[in-house]
Amino acid sequence: MSEKTVMDEVNAALGDDLAPAPEPEVEEETPEPEGEPEGEPEGEPEPEGEPEPEGEPEPEPEPEPEKGPNGERERNPDGTWKKAEPKKDFVNDPVPENLKKETSERMRGLIDIAKTVTAERDKYKTDFDYLVQGVEATGTTPQQYGETLSWLALFNSRDPAQQEKALELVENVAERLATLLGKDRTVGDPLAAHADLKEAVTKGQITQQYAKEIARTRNGQTFRTELQTAASTEAQAAAAKAEELSTARQSLTELEQTLRDSDPAYEAKKAVLVPALQPVFAIIPPSQWVAKWKEAYRNIKVGAPAATKPVVPKNQPLRAGKQPAGGQTKEPGSMLEAISGALGGMGK
Repeated sequence: MSEKTVMDEVNAALGDDLAPAPEPEVEEETPEPEGEPEGEPEGEPEPEGEPEPEGEPEPEPEPEPEKGPNGERERNPDGTWKKAEPKKDFVNDPVPENLKKETSERMRGLIDIAKTVTAERDKYKTDFDYLVQGVEATGTTPQQYGETLSWLALFNSRDPAQQEKALELVENVAERLATLLGKDRTVGDPLAAHADLKEAVTKGQITQQYAKEIARTRNGQTFRTELQTAASTEAQAAAAKAEELSTARQSLTELEQTLRDSDPAYEAKKAVLVPALQPVFAIIPPSQWVAKWKEAYRNIKVGAPAATKPVVPKNQPLRAGKQPAGGQTKEPGSMLEAISGALGGMGK
């Protein structure tokens, strides 16, 4: 037991009333952090270290597949390159022979339509490209081309009010061009083609202003007559061309019906002649179509039916080394030979 100090003795003598009361102990409450859920934190703590780079890493480019010397992409089991299958040409490849008659005729008809449409499309595209390239070669801008078409519409309208606008446009263009070149504009003399009016002005029979008015009226009538004559001639030529084309098509239709009824091999011959003669028909007048078709048809030998085997009489002596009487025509071995044979006899 520890010894009492002097202060302890004094306190004991004075009494408990004078001793300072001990202060009550206050329990300190530990405040809970706000916003954090009770219990263990979810997920694993992020490891300390270098921060990850933003964004996904770029994938490495895939190596190009190996190709053969001719562009092959697959190999055979023995390691050699597998030849690529040739692309099928559904228009120019021959029609299979083991099809039904109706199916074969339908396929040939569709092929003819496809070739006709393709030829027409190529022609229109060629004409369009020629027109566009011709305009571009002049250095014309799209705006200038549009103004030119607008002027032509006004000029050909046959409406005096619209034609006056066309004249204003021409005058404006001529004035701008003369200003650009630094030259004075020269206006044609309306009396240049009218000697009688010049003589009347010289003799004082009419004034020059009145003579010019008469000359302008005459010139206008002459120019309108020329325009009407040109339009009439063009319309007649177009009508004659349309009539020639209609007659040629009608004649070909009639000829086709006749040949189909008389020749069992007509469809086979037609399948060869149509693509072969289309380029020829494109450069000759329609009035010559029927004659050219007949010439080619006479010289082609495609799909002819086999001749009936003649009956050999009994007890007929054999003749070794003898050829049958009469010449024989060799059947074409390919489509090219058939076309060459058909076109070879044309023009004879």
